[in-house]
Amino acid sequence: MGTTSEATAQIIDSEVRRLVDTAYADATKIIKKKKKDWEALSQGLLEYETLSGDEIAELLKGNPPNRDEDAGKPPSRGSAVPTAGKPKKGGEPDSGDMEPQPS
Repeated sequence: MGTTSEATAQIIDSEVRRLVDTAYADATKIIKKKKKDWEALSQGLLEYETLSGDEIAELLKGNPPNRDEDAGKPPSRGSAVPTAGKPKKGGEPDSGDMEPQPS
């Protein structure tokens, strides 16, 4: 592998710095422009813990989630932990071995 000359290394470093500075400035501008939106979302998440896509859209319009039926409880989404195997006879869960079971 060849070596990079000092002048080429400086050009590369300068271009990387320019790209990073531009991206930082763009990100800062977006964050400032969308401040009300991310504040509304963070407040909604602090209050409800989870938000559906529709609830996020409503929050961004300035409307709080409508959860009258559960008085503020987040909607049930089931477990995020997948289960493996079928329950054994008698309702006992699988012991954890991952052997294929006949259908």
